[in-house]
Amino acid sequence: MSRSKFLASVLLAGTVFGASAQEEIVSVKEIQATWIGKTLTGQLPNGGPVSMQLRPDGTGKLVVSAIPYQGVWRLSESGYCTAWSGIRAGQERCFTVKRSGSAFVVINPEGTEGGRFTAIE
Repeated sequence: MSRSKFLASVLLAGTVFGASAQEEIVSVKEIQATWIGKTLTGQLPNGGPVSMQLRPDGTGKLVVSAIPYQGVWRLSESGYCTAWSGIRAGQERCFTVKRSGSAFVVINPEGTEGGRFTAIE
């Protein structure tokens, strides 16, 4: 391997490692301790506003671009699951959460970003 190819692979490996080191999976315990009973606000991948409340009784509220949805939620082994009236025909969907800086990034089951919460009140 030439010196320039070696340096390029070292730089690429460092970039990939650095990106993954910055994003860590949020534990179920942390979701329970920081999200339950609070209002999370942020953005969807398309830039639209989103807020979510996960109440202690297992009910919740999701507001997507000013449209409110009521539903239920539960913790799962690797994150949380929700079912919202009017979204996905009310079917449950489960998510994992990663931290990226100070944001909580919601990861869909297929691995794509579902949204990003940047404030908790």
